[in-house]
Amino acid sequence: MRKLCRCGQNMNLGFRLVIFENKFQVDRVPILECEECNYYEVLPSFKADVIDLLSQLKEQGESVRVYFTEINELADVLYGLSSQAAKLDPSAFRVLLEQSCNERINLLLDIYGCAQKMGDTSWMNEIAVRLAPLSKFVKKGQSLSAK
Repeated sequence: MRKLCRCGQNMNLGFRLVIFENKFQVDRVPILECEECNYYEVLPSFKADVIDLLSQLKEQGESVRVYFTEINELADVLYGLSSQAAKLDPSAFRVLLEQSCNERINLLLDIYGCAQKMGDTSWMNEIAVRLAPLSKFVKKGQSLSAK
């Protein structure tokens, strides 16, 4: 989870409010930040999702504030674990993150089964969208800070 900043210091996990065109606000966006030089960047594995969300908000046209953690399950899991990120070495945090992702996947699959029994295809589609980033992360074993 750690990455070296351009100034040579370690960057840490954080969450920021992204404001686009002074109209659209996306809160709890996962970032890497350097406490030394105050540089920060959106975690590369979330950048495309943030851009897509900002595009959708712009299409809707109304001024709005949304929480990225309510839209992206992987970001939500990461947000829940963020207080532990600095206390653990990167490999231990990675194991904890994978375990938490697997637990969330199991929960969502249970909910999916319930939606399926009810015949609620809209709910099933919503759950499938929520499962996608978690499944991709766990299946590929990708790094959140890799480009």
